[in-house]
Amino acid sequence: MGENNLKEYIKSLGVTLVGFADLRSIEAGSRKNMDYGIAIGIKLKPDVIEGISDGPTKDYYDEYNRVNKLLDHIVISCVKYINSQGYNAIGQTTTYVTEDADLTTPLPHKTVATRAGLGWIGKNALLITTEYGSAVRISSILTDMMLEPDNPINTSRCGKCTSCADGCPASGIKGKLWNINISREELIDPFKCRKKARELLNKNIGIESAICGKCINVCPYTKRYIKNNQK
Repeated sequence: MGENNLKEYIKSLGVTLVGFADLRSIEAGSRKNMDYGIAIGIKLKPDVIEGISDGPTKDYYDEYNRVNKLLDHIVISCVKYINSQGYNAIGQTTTYVTEDADLTTPLPHKTVATRAGLGWIGKNALLITTEYGSAVRISSILTDMMLEPDNPINTSRCGKCTSCADGCPASGIKGKLWNINISREELIDPFKCRKKARELLNKNIGIESAICGKCINVCPYTKRYIKNNQK
């Protein structure tokens, strides 16, 4: 099976974005001794993202979970497909990936995504894409199937923009530009973000979950995506 066929197969499952990453520069244990990664992304509905200008909504909560379930289904299907070709693969589904006490994972989806050229990490510590801003949910697959990697993105393209930092209700975004050598903690305070997100969602819809989305809504790249898709 050629890599082009693999990409076409993944696209046929309903993803918006797909890219291949060379992970060999990452510590072997973090990548489970797999040399390559596949990053996938699904765009969020623009009208739903536009609707969270005053904080998380029920529509956003539902969309967030709908896309997460779809991503899990696609990742599992992709793993089965790669296995059928005689290669090993690990799907980083929501049940496979668990957070440590410091809210980190061994190999974040966004690390695979930047190395696969899908986008860069914004000042909000989320993946930002040229086409959809941060209005995407992402997942990843690790594999020993040899893939031709896409061009990685190693530096931020946010420039002097401070929209996400200015709009963060938790004041948890520090405003620093990302590059591949920067830690998440240099960009944000994840505990502040999680605490405020839980408060806002509980206040707005009575559900206690760490889902906010405000920094997604205010990103100029996201705003352009919303504007270009208005009815």
